[in-house]
Amino acid sequence: MGYHATNGFFGFGPYQLNPAARVLHRGDELLAIGSRAFDMLVALVQSHGQVLSHKELMAFAWPGLNVEASNIRVQMTHLRREIGCGENGDRYIVSVAGRGYSFVAPVTWNEAPESPQAWHLPLNYGQSSCTGRCTAKKFPPRLSHPIGRDESIAKLSQMVSERRFVTIVGAGGIGKTTLSILVAHALPMFEHAHFIDLSTVRDEAAVPRAIAAALDIALSESDVILDVIGHLSSRCALLILDNCEHVIDAAADIVGLLLERTARVHILATSREALRLPGEAVHILRPLGVPPHTGHLTTAQALLWPAVQLFVERAVDSGHLESFVDEQAATIAAICRRLDGNPLAIELVASRMEPYGLDRIAELLDNQLALRWRGSRYAAPRHQTAEAMMDWSYALLSETDQRVFRRLSVFPGEFSLESAVVMMEDDDLEQAHIIESIGNLIDKSLLSLHPGTGPAQLKLSGIAKTYAAFKLIAFGERPLVEQRQAPYRAQCPLPCGPNTAFSSDSGTVDADPDILSLLTTSNAGGG
Repeated sequence: MGYHATNGFFGFGPYQLNPAARVLHRGDELLAIGSRAFDMLVALVQSHGQVLSHKELMAFAWPGLNVEASNIRVQMTHLRREIGCGENGDRYIVSVAGRGYSFVAPVTWNEAPESPQAWHLPLNYGQSSCTGRCTAKKFPPRLSHPIGRDESIAKLSQMVSERRFVTIVGAGGIGKTTLSILVAHALPMFEHAHFIDLSTVRDEAAVPRAIAAALDIALSESDVILDVIGHLSSRCALLILDNCEHVIDAAADIVGLLLERTARVHILATSREALRLPGEAVHILRPLGVPPHTGHLTTAQALLWPAVQLFVERAVDSGHLESFVDEQAATIAAICRRLDGNPLAIELVASRMEPYGLDRIAELLDNQLALRWRGSRYAAPRHQTAEAMMDWSYALLSETDQRVFRRLSVFPGEFSLESAVVMMEDDDLEQAHIIESIGNLIDKSLLSLHPGTGPAQLKLSGIAKTYAAFKLIAFGERPLVEQRQAPYRAQCPLPCGPNTAFSSDSGTVDADPDILSLLTTSNAGGG
């Protein structure tokens, strides 16, 4: 078909695709899709009605390279999800058995307007159930749909529409902010929506002013929070309070007042711990699903799991051009398990596939180098490295909680509460303090309870354990750990060899040799 790529765009359904500017809009929203998925979409739309083979799609998305069909399938799954293919009966891309893919929706070519449209547009919620027309508001644009989060988005959308106060709780890098923005865009019931990023607020006293600034309230000389309440008292509004954990007391006080003194304000908070207020509905955001350790695994089997899908997508987006083969599937799955399905950690590690290679990545996961691999330059500072992500959480702990957190790094896997107390109880750390700190670490999403039956087992995530191990060394606590090992081994119900340094109530757990080496031979500082 003929068109001028420099001054027009394709239209299909609610979408506008500009190949020259490399942008895809859905209405007023800019959609962020990967570069290879974008190239495949352009190829399909340009040839709508025709069937493009895998080889032809490779030529568009991977020019000059020969990649496995599995890469095409991964990108196609991502692309279909981003454009809502199959939702509400909409059909855009269909698979033609044995031949390839075809774009089947009607396509138009449109000349671009003389003045280009800004990419950051105000959010318009459309018709509200509260009053008449809704008011357009500045708001973060709709983000790329995250892998493996469809169920959470659906559940949270229902919770926010039915409950006045919902908190998304989860570990750093798990995707709480992204989810809150997607949920806000999915809800049509609010006249006003405001996103308040509290991550840059260092003083709890400044929280009311941060909220007022986001609401464009002209402050009087009276109490700022009273100005906020007065501004919202008659409105049907959704407030997103993002990153509450470091100012949690102030955030809780303000949320309590807003719920008490307004009638139609709903609040969606994100935090690494719950605010623990009456009426709070907590949605715990779990890690992405990872393949179980069950032996042989093919690439196709591994790609059924969201964590592996994300790893492969980010590796490809970051320049890894070689095809993934079955022999690599088990290693990728092991890396995703080691990272406990944490999306940010997976993205940071997968982005190093091309310069390091898969085996080297797996080898360096317990190294400080991996903690300091940098991600997107546009990410919030606390999300630019795994170390920064952990620094943020660690700084929020009390001195006692920090000490317990560091010492828990000696456990190679799961451990019981009783085991932790035996390992750490001494003149400075009493049993009651240890138990209280472990509870705090669970509340703050740094320590998890392993699901299942039998005695309760605790576990530090892979990133948290590596970070805590380096902190243990930096604080000069390695000798204490060595002294505590001897009596603990004496209580081991099974023979404790050099690679079974610690045991749990469910039996002996093999020690992580990298962590044991770190604790017994390294004199490095850091963390």
